Amino acid sequence: MVVLLVLLAGCSGLNGGAPSTQPTETTSPDPTTTSSPSNATPSNTVNYTELSDTEQRAFDTAQQRQVGFAPDAIRESPYVNRTYFPTDAQDVFQNHEYVLKNGTYYRLTWHVGPIVAQHIIEVSEREQAPPENATVVSLGNFTPDVREAVEKAIENGRYETTFGKWNALPDELDGVDYIRDGEQYYELSIGYGDYWGEEVRAEPVQ
Repeated sequence: MVVLLVLLAGCSGLNGGAPSTQPTETTSPDPTTTSSPSNATPSNTVNYTELSDTEQRAFDTAQQRQVGFAPDAIRESPYVNRTYFPTDAQDVFQNHEYVLKNGTYYRLTWHVGPIVAQHIIEVSEREQAPPENATVVSLGNFTPDVREAVEKAIENGRYETTFGKWNALPDELDGVDYIRDGEQYYELSIGYGDYWGEEVRAEPVQ
């Protein structure tokens, strides 16, 4: 609000002197809120107070760094050393371009997050001996960590590693076609269930 100040001087005695005036002075407004972006609308802006507690925590964190969202299998993995928020807290940010908090607009931007690796080991019994040119490794030759994973795959036909357990496929499994356990051969297949999510960042609109 512009404040207009007009200062009037009094008459100089009783001699009929005309009153004089001082120049008009103005003061600049003191803004208390950030101007809204030109493309901000009620449909693409969500108020901070409308967010759930989890969504508010995610937004507060996004003001400091990029924030990712992931399913429970990743969030609960002991091998993932990164904080993720539940995937159901992601929708409100994907559906809006801005968050309005305490009179300030924050623009939401999305970035590719890091890959969280998962390996899928599948085995199937083979009645006949493998081809001569196939790569065959005895189960007992694997390191304990890899041998345990392969044993679980043999027991169930399939084993999915915990997210983040192996950042990359162990070298001892790379290129292996068959596994021998005693007189039994198993054909080996390796698949991937990697998670590669987006991350959000919130920055104030200048």
